Amino acid sequence: MFLKSPIVKLLLLIQFLALGAYAGTPYQVVYLKNYSANDGLPGSQVNYLMQDSKGFIWIATDKGVSRFDGQHFKNFTTTDGLESNEAFRIAEDNYHRIFFYCNNYRVCYYENGLIHKLTSTQRVLVQPFANMFFNRYNELCVNYGLKTKVYSFAELKCRNHPGQQPLISIYGAGEEEIPLSENDLTLLRNELGTAHFNDSTAKINTKPYRLAIQQNHLLLITKDWVHVYQYQKGTLIPLTKISFTGNVTSVYLTGKNTFAVTTVKQGTYIINYITGQRKNYLNNQITTSTLIDRENNLWFGTYESGIFLSTNPEVKVINKESGLVNENVLKLNIAGGYLFTGHILTGLSYMKLGADQNSPIGTLYLKQNRSDFNRVTSLLPITGNKLMIGTDNGIFGLNLSNNNPLSWQPILYQGGPVKGIVQHRDTIYFLTSQGIVTLPDGAGCEFSPIRVTSLAWQKNQLLVGSLYGLYKIATPININHFKYVRIFADKGINAVKCLASNEQVLAIGTEDKGLFLLAGKAVSQFTTPVISSGNIRKLVWTDANTLWACTANGVSIINFSNNYQTYRVSRLNTSNGLPSDNVADVVRNRSDYYIATDQGIAITQNLWNTNLPRPILLDDGTPLKQNSFTYGQPVVFNCVALSYKSMGKIQYRFRLKDVDKNWTAAPTGEKRFDLLPPGNYELEAVAADRFNQLSQPLLFQFTVMPLWYQQLWLQAIAVIGIIVLAFLLIRKYYLSIIGLQKKDYENALALQRERQRISSEVHDDLGASISGIKLQTELLSRKVANQPAFKEIDAIHDAITDISTQVRLIIWSLDVENDEVSSLVNFIQKQTIKIFDCCDIRLHESISVGETSIAISGEKRRQVYLLVKEALNNIIKHSNAQNAFLAISLYKNRLHISIRDDGRGFVPDVRKHETMGIRNIYARAKRLNADLKIDTAPGKGTSISFKLNL
Repeated sequence: MFLKSPIVKLLLLIQFLALGAYAGTPYQVVYLKNYSANDGLPGSQVNYLMQDSKGFIWIATDKGVSRFDGQHFKNFTTTDGLESNEAFRIAEDNYHRIFFYCNNYRVCYYENGLIHKLTSTQRVLVQPFANMFFNRYNELCVNYGLKTKVYSFAELKCRNHPGQQPLISIYGAGEEEIPLSENDLTLLRNELGTAHFNDSTAKINTKPYRLAIQQNHLLLITKDWVHVYQYQKGTLIPLTKISFTGNVTSVYLTGKNTFAVTTVKQGTYIINYITGQRKNYLNNQITTSTLIDRENNLWFGTYESGIFLSTNPEVKVINKESGLVNENVLKLNIAGGYLFTGHILTGLSYMKLGADQNSPIGTLYLKQNRSDFNRVTSLLPITGNKLMIGTDNGIFGLNLSNNNPLSWQPILYQGGPVKGIVQHRDTIYFLTSQGIVTLPDGAGCEFSPIRVTSLAWQKNQLLVGSLYGLYKIATPININHFKYVRIFADKGINAVKCLASNEQVLAIGTEDKGLFLLAGKAVSQFTTPVISSGNIRKLVWTDANTLWACTANGVSIINFSNNYQTYRVSRLNTSNGLPSDNVADVVRNRSDYYIATDQGIAITQNLWNTNLPRPILLDDGTPLKQNSFTYGQPVVFNCVALSYKSMGKIQYRFRLKDVDKNWTAAPTGEKRFDLLPPGNYELEAVAADRFNQLSQPLLFQFTVMPLWYQQLWLQAIAVIGIIVLAFLLIRKYYLSIIGLQKKDYENALALQRERQRISSEVHDDLGASISGIKLQTELLSRKVANQPAFKEIDAIHDAITDISTQVRLIIWSLDVENDEVSSLVNFIQKQTIKIFDCCDIRLHESISVGETSIAISGEKRRQVYLLVKEALNNIIKHSNAQNAFLAISLYKNRLHISIRDDGRGFVPDVRKHETMGIRNIYARAKRLNADLKIDTAPGKGTSISFKLNL
């Protein structure tokens, strides 16, 4: 193939190696972030750069194409469907598909995360100097020569042209279309002349040319010049012709009224064809493509070094390329019209201010004892056009009265490490690791070991910062009266690294707590996230209201107003064009600010981050992505934030709406849920860039479907089934209970009938018989009252009387009509009266039961009666009492019977085991499961308390 021909490649290489010049074009040294194959690019030879409508940067290389989002490269090769790994052009159609032109003259496209090939076998020819794009009809166009070659494929879904088309139309990528008449073509041919207008030479790319459209401007582009025409009322009007020399590789339109010229070893030139302004970037590189994205960042593609990104081309950089001997700049200051920079090992560099920006940079080497450790620690201009220089090995003075730098000779005043220098009136104070020394008298005083770091004058007070706090020094310093005291310890000011005073307020930089501002009696603190870092390296007042805080994460600018009551903060870092985030010092010269970093010096005039583009948050999934998940299935969403100025430092924040109260921060745009409960959800995502600007929120709506056993209808059926089953089980249980109760009732009823029958039979038969026998014995005893057999007959009568009593008791206990407490109480009362009628003991009764219908079984009635009878018999037989007391009460189904006397009493423990009566009482109480209490003592009577739960 033509592009693979070794001869052609040799010709191109020979052409690249020849050097040209752009006289009068200023070279811009800016901070450039480099991305190459080591960073994820498929290859370091970049052929083309393009930004799509979403904001992604597409890179065509010799080893595949890549999509870049500012953090990650997503690469595509032939394995993914690319026609060839070597791609030369990229274009986006009207349907937002990305098309790639490869070195096999075939075109393929990216859509929904996949590479698709065209079904057509037609080849597309895009010459090296041509450009490829889509017109308003979604036709693939190639501008080369004086015409536009149009390709139509079925997959393009091209739209029809309205009306009659002119003979020749030139199209633009921004839907522009300019019809060319014969007069227009003649004008263009005359401009080209015979050297260019030759089809054969154009085809072999010796003198290539093409047309390009930008709005109403038509550009005739060659490798020697660009002629700009304005299309107005159907006529081409010549405007300007911009010439250039050198080995040009390509010319591309880059934005409004600008185009870029890429060259061999001369970098890229950005030219405004209206104003004629030219800027040169990236010298000593073979540049192949240039892009200005929608954030106004500059992208450069190179032949062998990948791509370079400049986030702020307006910030100039002084580095080794500019002539700086050492890019690691520790200190800055201005004296005698020169900018001085302090380094490590290499001493001082200086450059004349106000002169041509390409003025040479000189170097001064300081004679120091230790060459392995000689940092410049302080630079201070003093009266008399002098510069004081503090180093790790001493303090030097440099007289700048002579404007010839070659005559400057640094003078060593005193050896030893210098931590800081200040001037107050006519006295120089410099801080060593052990004390304070004054010049010119050389007097000094030693500190205790407090690890001093800095010093400053504030309202006629000399202050010293140390890693152990802030100290106030008594002045004037006298070796015999050297006093210092720690101050503001109660404000949390501990490890002090730097001090800065503007005579009104004092700024204190600490190691980990940010900076403190002392304005009068008020103390204010600034730390992250308000400023870049809590570890402050240097504080600088560039005017009375503007404080710079230098940190390893960039520099923060605090502008105060309203007597230091209000403020606004701006941050500068690599995203603003600084060569490094590690900022060591700042100095101001009129409207220019010089910022020292470990990668050189940045020069800027813009301190405030105004109109910075916010990050763009995009859904990185396919349009047909899954939004319904089954419970237990991982739920994964991917989004990507585009903010190229943030240099990949993006923070993602997620929350489930109406579920999460707070945002969850994440370093990547992937959010995963593993066990979300079933339901409908809305995942809200935002992105925060390096300046803490938030993107527009992005919503992911999705549903977590329950498993089959979690389905609502199934759960409802299960609940209903459980309720029915529980009802059936409970019903069965209660039916069984009812059956048992019925059976118990029937048994009780049968028992009651049997008891009634037995009671009736005993009463009618046995009772009548016993009564008859008793009557006969009573009559017989009367007949033989005076005979010897009377005693035997009387004993038989007594025995029959006892039997009759027992039978009546049995009949009473068996009779169901007596199964009530009131019947029991009445029976006890009657029997008690009968018992005490035959003795001399006076009975006292207290009955408070009434006619309460509380049931009690016959056996319980019998046992209760026998227990009471036993207690009453003991009173009659053993107590020798005068009075007996019987009290019966009923309270809440609890029967309480109390029996007591005023007799002789007894020893309870002895009588309990010796007499059958007491043992019977205890046995019956235990059988009834009743509470029994016997209270007695010799000579104090006896009290028996009996409580039974009915």
